[in-house]
Amino acid sequence: MTDGGAEPGFRSEAILLRRTQVGESDLVVQLFTRSHGRVSAVARGARRSKRRFGPGLEHLTVLEVELTRRRRGAELWSLDGATLVDDHRGLASDPILVGHASYALELVRELAPPEVVDPELLDLVVELWRCLRLGPSPSLLRGFELALCRALGSEVALAQCAACGRDDLEFGTVFDPSRGGVICATCAARSTGLGVRPLPPGARAHLVALAAASLADARDLECATEDRVAARDAMLATVTHLVGHPLVTLDYVTQVHGALRRG
Repeated sequence: MTDGGAEPGFRSEAILLRRTQVGESDLVVQLFTRSHGRVSAVARGARRSKRRFGPGLEHLTVLEVELTRRRRGAELWSLDGATLVDDHRGLASDPILVGHASYALELVRELAPPEVVDPELLDLVVELWRCLRLGPSPSLLRGFELALCRALGSEVALAQCAACGRDDLEFGTVFDPSRGGVICATCAARSTGLGVRPLPPGARAHLVALAAASLADARDLECATEDRVAARDAMLATVTHLVGHPLVTLDYVTQVHGALRRG
């Protein structure tokens, strides 16, 4: 193949991260594929062609996609077809479940680098969707966040101080997202940035248990309410720090919970 020529196409399992309408019938889509990681592609005629795309190209579905790149090194691929493999669109009937499912998509869209193969991320999202069919679970989301950070090479330090490595973390510790996790009492004086917060021993123990569990097991791990809230705040500070800006789906979930409480 000569420089500037077309690259060979491929077929891969994928999930849809984003879709944008272009013109009267085309879509620009962002996919996370098992074989090529996060890619962007043009789906020409996707809004009119049922033969090539069928019920595909919708969020909360697992697809088998056909992709080609017309010019070597081009940023956009061409999406030539999509077949539905697994359907989780039923989650959209519940405002909380769809918020949690979409949160996973936003994190992958924001944090996964383009065209870096990481099938673990795809499996994590799909496993989360399957677990959500049993209902929402704060522990499930925390387990997903911890597993996502680990898969991306940003594992959250929980058993040892993220700054010095000591494991004496019972008293005076804080959680510092910018330094990678739990900070011991000795190093805590240097943790003064945004998102730094105390992390009670019960909350840390809860996160340690979640980090060691599968998502299916994580959803049923319980802890005291104050520890659950502290664990949630620590992980939300972590993912917000990694993304670098507020997450749209977090605002949505907060609004839904507020509306349900008022109702």
